[in-house]
Amino acid sequence: MGILFTLPKNIPLLLPSLVWVLGLVFARLELVVFPYFLIFLLLLPWWRKLWFWFLFAGLGFGGLSLVWQQQQTSIDASWLGQKIHIQAQIHDVRHTPQYTRLRLANVQRDDGNKLDALIDVYVYHQQLQLLPDMQIAATVKLHKPHNKKNPAYFDYEQYMFAQGVAALGSVSGRVEVLNHQVSWLEQARQHIRQALSGLDKNQQGILLALLLADRSQIPLAIDDDFAASGATHLLAISGLHMGLVAGWGFLFAWWIITRREAWIVRFPVRTVALSAGVLLAFAYALLAGFPIPAQRAFLMLLAGVIAWSMRASQVPLNTMFVALLLITLFDPASVLSISLWLSFVATSALIVWAGQQTASKSMLAQAWLWFKGMFWVSVIASLATLPLIGYVFERLPTWSLLANVLLVPLYALWVLPLALLGELLALLGLSAWANTVFTWSGVGITQGNQYLMWIQDLPLADVWLRADMPWLFVMLGLLLLVVGGLWLQTRRIAAVSLLLVSLSSYVWLGLSETKVVQPQLHVWDVGQGASALVSLPDFQLLMDAPGKRGSKYNGGTIAAQNMRHLGLLHLDAMVISHAQSDHAGGLSRLLVNLNGVGSLWLADVPKNHVYFKDVLDKYPVQWLKKGDVLNLAQGVQVQVLWPPQGYAPKNNNNASLVLWLSFKDGQTLLLMGDAEAGVEQAILSEIKAVDVMLMPHHGSKTSSTPDFVSKVRPKVVIAQTGYKNHYGFPKDEVVKRYQDVGSQVFNTAHGAVKVVFKNGEVSIE
Repeated sequence: MGILFTLPKNIPLLLPSLVWVLGLVFARLELVVFPYFLIFLLLLPWWRKLWFWFLFAGLGFGGLSLVWQQQQTSIDASWLGQKIHIQAQIHDVRHTPQYTRLRLANVQRDDGNKLDALIDVYVYHQQLQLLPDMQIAATVKLHKPHNKKNPAYFDYEQYMFAQGVAALGSVSGRVEVLNHQVSWLEQARQHIRQALSGLDKNQQGILLALLLADRSQIPLAIDDDFAASGATHLLAISGLHMGLVAGWGFLFAWWIITRREAWIVRFPVRTVALSAGVLLAFAYALLAGFPIPAQRAFLMLLAGVIAWSMRASQVPLNTMFVALLLITLFDPASVLSISLWLSFVATSALIVWAGQQTASKSMLAQAWLWFKGMFWVSVIASLATLPLIGYVFERLPTWSLLANVLLVPLYALWVLPLALLGELLALLGLSAWANTVFTWSGVGITQGNQYLMWIQDLPLADVWLRADMPWLFVMLGLLLLVVGGLWLQTRRIAAVSLLLVSLSSYVWLGLSETKVVQPQLHVWDVGQGASALVSLPDFQLLMDAPGKRGSKYNGGTIAAQNMRHLGLLHLDAMVISHAQSDHAGGLSRLLVNLNGVGSLWLADVPKNHVYFKDVLDKYPVQWLKKGDVLNLAQGVQVQVLWPPQGYAPKNNNNASLVLWLSFKDGQTLLLMGDAEAGVEQAILSEIKAVDVMLMPHHGSKTSSTPDFVSKVRPKVVIAQTGYKNHYGFPKDEVVKRYQDVGSQVFNTAHGAVKVVFKNGEVSIE
C-alpha cells in the first residue's frame, strides 16, 4: 500500500482540494454548529499548513455564497397562497403528456413588485406553443417548495434552491403571450426540433436529450431500461458526451490539417486540433442551453485537455483538482451534485487511461488500443461510481458493463456523430437533409434500445437495493480504493480476490431484507393521495399508490422508496382500494420500483376490470368481494366488508375496498379507502370499536358521519392529505367529530405516521 502514501506528494493539490470541498459541504449543509472561532482554536496548531487555509476558505466562501443565494431566492408572503397576475420572461419550457412546466424569470406583479428569483408554474390541459425568451402574462397561485416527511427523505426544497427557484404553482386561466420574439439561439434550437419532428418517438426523445438536454420526451419504458442497465449517463450531456464531441472535433481538425504537408509544418497540429475539439464541445453545450451539468462537464473537459497536453511536465490529476477548485468556486452548490462527481470520476479515468497508452503507427493497432481502452474505461468508471450510484439511485446495475461496452462505442461512433452532423445541417437550413441524417442516427438508437431490452430480459437485470444501510456504500467505496491500490502495485491476484469478495458481500447485504418483529402500519406523506403499508413479520401488504398515470415520480415511486428505506424490497400483496388516480395512478411506478410483487388485490367490480387492464395479464390478481376472509401470516385475518361483487355505483368512491384487519394480540385496523356516507351506513351493523383507522375519503364531509364515528370510536385515526391541499382536507368538523369520541388524530400532511401493534396495544412513532 506504499503507493497510497506517496499520492499526496505526487499530487500536492489533493489535500487542499479535499479540505476546500469539505468546508463547502459543511457550510452548504449548515453543519457547522459550533462557532468558527472554536474550530479555529482547535486547528490552530496546523496554521502553517496549506490545507488549514483551504479549509477555512471553503467554510467562509461556502457560508457567504449560501447567504447570497438565500437572499436571491427569498420571497415574501404577499406572493404566496393567493391568485396574482404577473408578467414574466420564459426562462425554460418542458412539455410532458401531463403538463407544461414554465420556468419564469424577471417576474413582475401588476403592482410593480419584482422578484429576483425564478419560479416554476405548471399549465394543465392547454396546447401551448411557448418558447424560451417569450414575454407572457398569466394569473398564478404560488407556494414555496415543500419537503415530504418520510423515511425516504428527498430534500426537494434544497433541490429547487440549488436551481434558484423560489416558488412554484399553477396557472389559472389562459397564458397570454406579450412578445413572441426569441433569441437567435432559441431559433436555432427550433430548427433542430423541426428536423427531428418526423422521427419515431423513441428516437426523437433520445436525440432531444443528446442535442438539447431535453429528456422530457423520452418514453418512460426506455428511460427505465437505461437506468436499470447503468447506461442512463448516455442520455445526459455529461463528461462522456463532452469528451466524445471534443474527440470527434479533434479527429476532424487533425485530418484536415494533415492533408497538406505545409500545414503540418506551419501549424502546431495537436494544439490546433485540441482547440477545435474544445470549441466544438462549447458550441454543443451552448446549443443545449448550457445547463448546469453541461457547464461542469465542459470545465472538466477543459481541465482534462489541459492535463493531457501538459502531461510531460505536470501530474494530470493535479490539473483535475485545479478544475475541481474552479468549478466549486464558480458554483459552490455543485459540491452536493452527483453529476459533478460522476463527471470528475469519468474524466479522471479517461486521463489515467490516456496517459498509459503508447503510440502506434498501425491503424489496426490504434483501433485495437481504442476499443481496449474503451473497455477498461467502462470497467473502471463502472466500479468507481458503483458505491455512489448505489447510494443515490438505490439500485444495482447488474449488467452495466455489458450495456456500456456496446452502447458507448455505438453512441460514440454512430449515434452522436450523425446527430451532430444532422444538427449542423439543421442549423444551415437543410431540414430535409438533416432529417435524413437524424433518421440514420435513429437506426443506431433503435439497435441500442433493442439491445437494452435484451439485457432487461437477463436474470437480475432490474435489481433494487435496500437503502437503510448507508455504511454499506461507504465500506464498498473504501474497499474499492484498496483494490485500486493493490492493482497499481501489480498485485493482481490479491486485487481481483478482494474485488470479488467485496462485490459479493455488497450484493448479498444489499439484497437482504430487514426482519420485521412486530406488526406495523406505515402511513406515508404522498401528497393529496393515499398509501399505507401493513408490515408483518412474514407478509408485506401495501394499500394504494397514488399519482398521475404515466408520470415518472409520483406516490408509487415514493411508496417504493419508503419501503427500501425500511429495508424492504418486495410486496406479498398490493391492494388498490378503488380506481382513482389519488389511490391507483402510481401503481405502474410502484411495480417497477420493487424487486417483486406477489399479487394484486382488487375489488371485483366492473370499473376495476377496465381501469387495470394493462396489468391484469402481468401479475396474479385476487378479486375480492364482500364476505371474503383471508388469513395472513402471524395469525392476522383480513375481512372484506365492502363492496359486493359486481357493484357499480355512480360515485366510484363507493366502490372502495373496505378491509377489517385483526391481529393475533387482539388489535384491529380498519382501511376505508374513499368510502362515503352510504357505505358507512351499509356496514354499520358489521363493525365495532377499532384501534386504528385510516380516515375515510381523506377527511371529507361526505364521509365520517356522526353515527359511523360514534360506532367505530378509533383510538387512532389518520387522515391522508396533501400539504395545504386546496380541498381543505381534513375538514375541521370531521376532525372535531373524532376528537369528541377520544380519538388521536394524525395527518400525513405533517409527516408519515408509524403505528406499532404490540402486546395488545398500539403505539405511535
